[in-house]
Amino acid sequence: MNLKAMINDNMAVLEAESNHKEMLAKEKLQRQREALIELREEIKPVIEEAGYSIGLRRDGNIFSKKWRAYEDSWERSVEKVYFLKVEFEDSRHLKNTGESESFYAPDTQYAGQHCGSNKPAYIKIRWDDDKGLYHIMPNVAFDHNKEVEGLDPLTYKELTGTKDMVIERLAVVLANAMRYEQSEASRIAQKWEEKNS
Repeated sequence: MNLKAMINDNMAVLEAESNHKEMLAKEKLQRQREALIELREEIKPVIEEAGYSIGLRRDGNIFSKKWRAYEDSWERSVEKVYFLKVEFEDSRHLKNTGESESFYAPDTQYAGQHCGSNKPAYIKIRWDDDKGLYHIMPNVAFDHNKEVEGLDPLTYKELTGTKDMVIERLAVVLANAMRYEQSEASRIAQKWEEKNS
């Protein structure tokens, strides 16, 4: 037996396995990107008509509940993933109504707790290629990091589901966000009138 030849053979096998995993990861990322582009093209006109923006982003710092059946656990994405992000930068009353990231980050002492500061608002939508499902995470329309009374509680709930289910939830979230924006505009206008009368 030739040990050197055996080592070389094993190195070649390991290299082939590594290349195969890398190729599969790239294909998975491409499918993720394509699924999100398809969804974006379907919802983009309505998002922009409402005065908000939507874009395809790529990042590794995404916090969300892990795809689960029986356990309630969390995951932090290690690899770079694509996601859609609806933003409210041009909205005077919505742009700073998001929860802090620590609310979504399971490894912080403030996970799941309202922390009392206003952060940029957004709605993130991801695609899980393994499950063939979308995941929506709404982070908008909080009033000083408290859920607003009178808005549909679904406004604040994450959802994992089919494209149609995610679009239905997006409609609920946006309708409630727009309602919050209108009520804030009315409240400020009323204060201004009272002050100047």
